Amino acid sequence: MSITAGVLPAADRRRIAALADRSDDALGVRLLRGTPTNEARSEEHLTDLSRRATSFGAALADRASGAPAAITVVERDGGLAQGGLLARYGSREHRVELFTDTVDFCEHLVDELGWRSWFPAGSVQAAAVEHERAHHLVTVDRSRDLRAALGLEVLRIGRFRRFGTVAGADEVAAHAFAARSVRLGRSPLLLTAAAQAALATRTGARRAPTTREN
Repeated sequence: MSITAGVLPAADRRRIAALADRSDDALGVRLLRGTPTNEARSEEHLTDLSRRATSFGAALADRASGAPAAITVVERDGGLAQGGLLARYGSREHRVELFTDTVDFCEHLVDELGWRSWFPAGSVQAAAVEHERAHHLVTVDRSRDLRAALGLEVLRIGRFRRFGTVAGADEVAAHAFAARSVRLGRSPLLLTAAAQAALATRTGARRAPTTREN
């Protein structure tokens, strides 16, 4: 299943394309707001968390530039049948499953929305792999760094401080990592939101093309 040029009704295409009017910061807040346990956080707090996670992800991409990926990528079909699954990271095997039908879906959607200058040909797959590489790096030895970057202090005794986790912040960071690594014009958060809307329009699917960890 894929979207080809002209398949989306004009009104839906305009509505989905209008997502580009939202800043990447706003899209990060949107992701955090929709993640359980963040419902009570203020807009200002979520904005700060989104920006901190984005800065962390971009900086991590700069540090990891040119380093071996240290992950295995396996291409599969059937991502759309799983609600639009784009990629999935398995922390035990350090393996990424990349779902090529969803990649195809998103590439066609980029063309239909006229976003090719932001997401060059082939960048959906590259960004999906880099997104999962970010999860790999955080899982292996950067989870404490991410918590510290978010600055959510949950315990302090003298000089000792413990920082808490923020649900969804790793996703915002991974999107920023991918955007910086692949040199995208916009965060993949935009394409994810557009794909969610397109799937809902075309198939009634409730889930967005996304990434998932085992």
